[in-house]
Order: sequence, then structure tokens, then C-alpha cells
Amino acid sequence: MSGSFRRMLAAAAVLAVSAAGTARAAGPTIVPLTPQNNSGESGTATLTEQGTKTKVVVSVKGAPKGVAQPLHVHKGTCAQLDPKPAYGLTTLTDGKSQTTIDVSRSTATSLPRNIAAK
Repeated sequence: MSGSFRRMLAAAAVLAVSAAGTARAAGPTIVPLTPQNNSGESGTATLTEQGTKTKVVVSVKGAPKGVAQPLHVHKGTCAQLDPKPAYGLTTLTDGKSQTTIDVSRSTATSLPRNIAAK
């Protein structure tokens, strides 16, 4: 993995939940984010369907204070991560990010995905 992904947060394939199960679920989907590459950062990503879009709220503990971290959703697993972001998220600042992506929750969760902070 390239140096730019050394501070990766992965949710053991965040968004890698069954599309069928998620599409039928009422309320938000909360996915744990686990530390990768000794980052010391962990947290949650909460996905809430908003019509044909999905609100993604990321909350991270252990994020460096005052340091903005670019945040993206990537296709694939940790072992086979597509380096091109599938969806850009609002920059993680002081451990918080909130973005509405132009895709339904069922589409966003249909394939293995990872959330990566650089």
C-alpha cells in the first residue's frame, strides 16, 4: 500500500455489509472503524438514507487535534483497495466529518468498501 494510505481507517470493509440486509433495514447503519497501520484512530461511520442519497457521519477517536485529514470511500478490501476514491467525504477535522453522497445506501453498501483518511 502506498505511503499516502498509511493512516488508513478501515471498517473491516466499511460498507461491506449485505446490500439486501442494509436496504431493508430501518434507521441508520452504524459501522465500526478499526485502526490500520498503527494509526491509533478508531470510530464509527453512520449511514442514513435520505431519499436517493446517503448521509455519512464519521466520528473518530485518536485523530490528531487541529489536523485536517482528507477522507474518502474506496472500493475493495484492505488487501485489495482501489486507490481511486469511489466517493469523496468532507475532510475529517478534530475527528468529525459529515457528508451527503449522491448514492442510495443500498448502492453504497452493495460492494466491499473502505473509508480511508490520509
